[in-house]
Amino acid sequence: MATSKKKKRQQAQARAKHRAQVEKRREHTKPAPLPKVGTPEDDAYRLKRSREDVVNFGMSSARKGAVNWVIVIVVVALLIAGAVALIIASA
Repeated sequence: MATSKKKKRQQAQARAKHRAQVEKRREHTKPAPLPKVGTPEDDAYRLKRSREDVVNFGMSSARKGAVNWVIVIVVVALLIAGAVALIIASA
């Protein structure tokens, strides 16, 4: 517990600084309000979003990790095994 006035003042300043930082982060992460329905801004917004949806359809974000490498290795191994099986079957 802060007992001296200096310590209390420092803690109050630290709290104020932290609150200011949190508020600043919140301002940057607030989504823009949607335009009113039936306005030209709404039409432009809907057109932009529909184009983004068409372009990004089926696209997933890139994931990093060992699981992806395991999947790639398994798929390549199955392809090689299938090719070898076809070669043996045709001989």
